Amino acid sequence: MLNQSERAAIAHLWERKLNQDAQKLPVQERHRNLEPASAEFISALASGIQATTILDIGGSSGISTIALAAAARDTNGKVISIEIEPTRQAEARKTIQNLGLSQFVEFRSGDAAEFIPQTPGVDLALIDCEKNDYIKFFDLLLPSEKAVVVADNILSHNLMDYVSHVRRPGNESLTLQIGKGLEVTRIIK
Repeated sequence: MLNQSERAAIAHLWERKLNQDAQKLPVQERHRNLEPASAEFISALASGIQATTILDIGGSSGISTIALAAAARDTNGKVISIEIEPTRQAEARKTIQNLGLSQFVEFRSGDAAEFIPQTPGVDLALIDCEKNDYIKFFDLLLPSEKAVVVADNILSHNLMDYVSHVRRPGNESLTLQIGKGLEVTRIIK
């Protein structure tokens, strides 16, 4: 679970994200982060299912990485945080180091399509990246027997194609009205 230092770091990153949005910076210059309420949820979920192999697909500047690393600390697990934009990831790396969570995070910079298939036995994956990649990344996952996948921005971006895709026979999935909408999918093998 998140502690006060981790919540303060999340609040700081979120405040900056809101300021960037208010300034109407070009999208590529904005840090795209998970909302704090969603961060609390994914941290509790990862801890609750005892996730030890965790993927953070689209870590940006670190809100989701902080939340998942706090869970990994509780489960003695590891987060693989993937971000294509190196400046954002450098900030996330520094924040994780300052919070003393480095031993729980492995950073990978580049296209998630390269890294996802290299990670078998994923217990929890967070997908929060380019929206047209959600289905592709979901299908590339190599889930464990207890795998849960959380996708952000479901309601804010009307990602009903993704929702239809994951609600296929063999999966249990629901949309939660937390943050910008989270689709939480349990993959049943």
